[in-house]
Amino acid sequence: MAQKSSSISSLKRLCDLRAWCRQPLGQQLTAAEQELLRDVLGDIFGYHLVQLDPACQSDSLAASRIVHRVVQSCTDRGLEQAPGLLGRAEALPLQSDSIDAFVLSHVLELAQDAHQLLREIDRCLVAEGHLIILGFNPYGWWGARKFLFGWRGNVPWSLRFVSLPRLKDWLSLLGFDTVRTRYLFPHPPWQYGSGSGKNRITLWQRLHRDSWPLLAASYLLVARKRVTTLTPIKPRWRPQRSLLAGGVVGTSQGSLRPNG
Repeated sequence: MAQKSSSISSLKRLCDLRAWCRQPLGQQLTAAEQELLRDVLGDIFGYHLVQLDPACQSDSLAASRIVHRVVQSCTDRGLEQAPGLLGRAEALPLQSDSIDAFVLSHVLELAQDAHQLLREIDRCLVAEGHLIILGFNPYGWWGARKFLFGWRGNVPWSLRFVSLPRLKDWLSLLGFDTVRTRYLFPHPPWQYGSGSGKNRITLWQRLHRDSWPLLAASYLLVARKRVTTLTPIKPRWRPQRSLLAGGVVGTSQGSLRPNG
């Protein structure tokens, strides 16, 4: 019963986040994220690409050179197009070592178990496969608003923001190498418009640096699954006796001397 209640809660938060993405501030953040995502996807190659639980429907995957692209979500509510797969992100209905790239747009903030989700991605990715993650930045203005108003239960401020350094540590433990990171959208967590506000926006953009979390609303991370190589260890002693056909035990030739 508790797991079912948690699933319903996660589903509601996803639908609320999609609704927030259609509001002016959500649209502005989404536009900045999708522009960067399209640029990153152009450099990712392979056969199969999966996007999990997209917060907002967009055409960003169209920029990918990977022909077979699938969207999986736990619900099709709030999406303009139905996803290709329905299912929980923590239990992906995909074969092991079968996917070349995953895209997670604010999925970790919604996950019931973020660690299990990343383990599932590790299971499904091929060696040298890529993981692209967009997440809310828990520092700066956006983190301050979450700290002050997150208790009200309003999305996205009530979600669990995972910092970029912590995410890099998690992925390193799973065997991923981080190949690219960038903080983006250096604007306060309220709607901005035209007029005098544009001058302040230009100033924030000039002060912002891709590696500084202070002003940024979100971040992008690209990681690659590390290839594990096993080094065979030779036994110190060679086997001295072998079982011959018919169950007769005999001495094998050249097997009486130790290695080294």
